[in-house]
Amino acid sequence: MEPLRILTGQTASGKSTVAVRVAELTGAELISVDSIKVYRGLDIGTAKPSRSVRERVRFHALDVVEAWESFSLARYLECARSAEAEIRARGGRPLYSGGTPLYLRGLLYGVFEGPGADLALREELTARAQREGVGALHDELRRVDPVTAQRLHPNDAFRVIRALEVARATGRPISAHQRQYPAARPAVAYRMVALRREEADLKSRIGRRVER
Repeated sequence: MEPLRILTGQTASGKSTVAVRVAELTGAELISVDSIKVYRGLDIGTAKPSRSVRERVRFHALDVVEAWESFSLARYLECARSAEAEIRARGGRPLYSGGTPLYLRGLLYGVFEGPGADLALREELTARAQREGVGALHDELRRVDPVTAQRLHPNDAFRVIRALEVARATGRPISAHQRQYPAARPAVAYRMVALRREEADLKSRIGRRVER
């Protein structure tokens, strides 16, 4: 199978502009690698391609779910791989474009398939966070999974709750599961280009994007 072709880079580094130009020159179809562009309606802050651009180039993995819906890495990989297979089946050329590191890592190395959401436990932990503060949950996580606690910010309620959820559901800390993922080497062949800019240039570009 042909290697994955990936264009990535910093926020506001110009990934989208380059990707669209490459697609126009080569006939490629673009598969988004962006954890926010999957949500419908969040167009301005995510700098989604305009309607005129979408008329010239075909995009995939955009506007997949509503903003209030849950969307996981596993769902993204299912969506992206399905799009890639469809493009290849038509004789097309898929090009992944975007900068969400978690999605890139999943594409190249695979994903830890954790237990499904325990909504009752999640509500319990969320209520506790509201009563006692997220710091209390982070303290509990430090006791059951110090590796993950060190990695997560004490105010990262979503990930702290998920780590506690996995620990209670499986009897093992999430860090123990994740040690198996990603694999030591990428599971697929790939060719990647990453755009980088000097800090001052990048800040200026981000500022101009906000103004627009």
